[in-house]
Amino acid sequence: MKRCLAVLALVLLASCTSRLVSQQANPDYIGKPFKSVMVVAVASDDLVRRTFEDRLVATLAKRGVKGIPAYSVVGARRQIEEAELRQALERSGVEGVLITRVTRVDQSSGYTSGATVSVGYSYGYGAGFGGFYGYYSGVWDTTTTAPQKVSGPTWTLSETRLFDAKNGTLAWTGLVDTRNNNDIGAALTQYVDIIFDAMVSDRVL
Repeated sequence: MKRCLAVLALVLLASCTSRLVSQQANPDYIGKPFKSVMVVAVASDDLVRRTFEDRLVATLAKRGVKGIPAYSVVGARRQIEEAELRQALERSGVEGVLITRVTRVDQSSGYTSGATVSVGYSYGYGAGFGGFYGYYSGVWDTTTTAPQKVSGPTWTLSETRLFDAKNGTLAWTGLVDTRNNNDIGAALTQYVDIIFDAMVSDRVL
């Protein structure tokens, strides 16, 4: 069995059926919903990143929340420096930042093609709702694993965090477990709907 902390392997997410494992809202933000957010997908592949960000922004728009895909600010770059990110957030005028990444992949069937693995940040909640800028910098630290033969089905655990864009405080975090599904479009739509509905239920969106 292969276990890894992966940098948002959205190709896996897009081919899976999802369920919410856990969710936690910062009590200071419950009942003070964000009306605009920047969406950040932590992915090494530009096409994958854009696809996920666009899909989540579209879902937000349907529900009355303004979303801005991060790629519209940083282009093809995966990560930008903190000072530049602060300026970009200020210019955009968004109230929140929504960042999603894969934290673990369990694969036990066939061959894996290798993965880009996050080595810089634990997927746990941590103490005291940690800040956005340290989290953003940490999740882009990666290494690469080689292809290998495995046996059994595939599951992916991913994490989404919502931060206050002004002060970087964590407002909400949720973990989603996904399992293989051949209907890619429907599975990705289900995934973003699950995340959105969970944040609405916790009254942070």
